[in-house]
Amino acid sequence: MASNINSTDIDGLYPVAGQDNDSQGFRDNFTTIKNSLATAKTEITSLQENTAKLNASNDFGGNDLSGANLIANSEEIANKGSIGTSQAINWTDGNYQTVQITADSLVLTFDEWPESGKLGQMRLAVTSDASGPYNVTFASSGGTLKYDASFPAPFTINSETNPKIIEVWTTNSGTTVFARYIGEYS
Repeated sequence: MASNINSTDIDGLYPVAGQDNDSQGFRDNFTTIKNSLATAKTEITSLQENTAKLNASNDFGGNDLSGANLIANSEEIANKGSIGTSQAINWTDGNYQTVQITADSLVLTFDEWPESGKLGQMRLAVTSDASGPYNVTFASSGGTLKYDASFPAPFTINSETNPKIIEVWTTNSGTTVFARYIGEYS
């Protein structure tokens, strides 16, 4: 982005030493400086509001980030806590989510996917409370859920400490969601 600050119209040789100088030259220089400072303020404010920060969270608003070399990055864990009723598991809450099931026969519905044409994927680690085992059913809000061949049916959660992990993803905003059983980890 090129700056719109006008420094070329400032007469750096004005006033001329040793002679009577017309006050219009002073007014012209001051007006140009004032206008340039106002432009600088607008441009700096825009930079403060619309650029990535090192000291604050950044939301890129769906804009592309390309040519980046990511090293030693982490992902936030969204701990959904104990779940005893059917509810949505929203992609917007994070790419890795954990839940502890506390009731039988509840439905977890995958929802709030990115717009069509973008890959949205997440992993879900599921455990039970001490009263399990519980059967869980999965669904996709407004779409079809397709399972891989090794996906357990029924999906039974029977451990507080050994999570069963699944991965789900879509490229069409949840119209078709794919589910893959990763495994149970002990």
